[in-house]
Amino acid sequence: MTQSPSSLSPRQRFLAYVRGQPGARPIVSPFLPHADVIERTLAFLNLPVSTGSVFLSPPFKVDRVRNEIVLARALDYEPMFMTDCAGLIFPWQVDERRSNAEYEVSVIPTPQGDLVRRVHRTAGLHGDESGFPIRNEADHARVVWVCERIAERQDVIRDYYRQWRQLVGEEGLIVIGHPAASWVGHQMSPQLMWLHWHEHNRAYRRSIAAIREAAIFVFGIALDEGIDFMSDCAYGLEMTSPDLFREMDLPSSQQYSAWAHERGGLFWFHCYGRTRRLIKAGVFDQLGADVIETIAPPPEGDNDLAESRRFLAPHICSKGNLSLGLLRDGSPAEVSAATRPWWRGCRAIPTSSPPPTRSCRAHPRRT
Repeated sequence: MTQSPSSLSPRQRFLAYVRGQPGARPIVSPFLPHADVIERTLAFLNLPVSTGSVFLSPPFKVDRVRNEIVLARALDYEPMFMTDCAGLIFPWQVDERRSNAEYEVSVIPTPQGDLVRRVHRTAGLHGDESGFPIRNEADHARVVWVCERIAERQDVIRDYYRQWRQLVGEEGLIVIGHPAASWVGHQMSPQLMWLHWHEHNRAYRRSIAAIREAAIFVFGIALDEGIDFMSDCAYGLEMTSPDLFREMDLPSSQQYSAWAHERGGLFWFHCYGRTRRLIKAGVFDQLGADVIETIAPPPEGDNDLAESRRFLAPHICSKGNLSLGLLRDGSPAEVSAATRPWWRGCRAIPTSSPPPTRSCRAHPRRT
């Protein structure tokens, strides 16, 4: 017997909508809002704010999760939480001897020498491209060695996802963090990616394959522990080309999505920035994704949601469709005015081919 929409938990409502179940209501789900934004909103609404020093392992403050659950209940939205993945594949350990006031240095010992990461304490890893661990061809061999030993960390990985599911319960959806195999698991700077693809292509491809296999091992544990979506990500056309996207990114996403669907799971795909050409060419339909984000308008992207929906397969749930700048700086009236045309655009989409077209009313993280 099918439950009525009103009796479903937030997690069930989210999954029902993505799976296209009859009567499922559209979803409103902010993507990883900053903890301070959640806290200020709770204070504005005179709702309790959780504070303390409770952590998951690997470290993650649980207060942010608890606070967003309180806020979601108050505002009637379905929260989505994202867990780690690449951090479970690469077990970095801080090396205090090599660290200093400017950089935190972490290492993973391998038989071929240490893999070394230097994170600028102010700018972060992405703020200083010199800190990424993969710098040369030999580093790719070290990455492969680390990935091939993923099974040795299965107990830690299982405990991590189990804690997440217990923490969130039925109050929200959980998406596994993007393994980003084509980005070599977030271990190489974007500037070097393109150089290594051309200069060390064979080593680069071995790294991609190794991370992909390690990610699937992690996916298996996550699915067992009740994580709702497997995922992947890629850059938009500011950083790549349609041909390179097909060659570098598409194969991993197709393998991940096929793996998830064979086991009754779901697949989530995240892409930054300009994606209009990929959508219109049908490339995004080939990903195998159940949810695709972000279908962003200018200036963050180059999409019009109504147009994009005409080119996306009807069964795909699209997510993210309001300007981040507008959401951050616009008045309530301006945000409301921008939302109304979005609904009109969705209603205008042809729905003659079942299942019906769906779009997930949500927005991505502010950057």
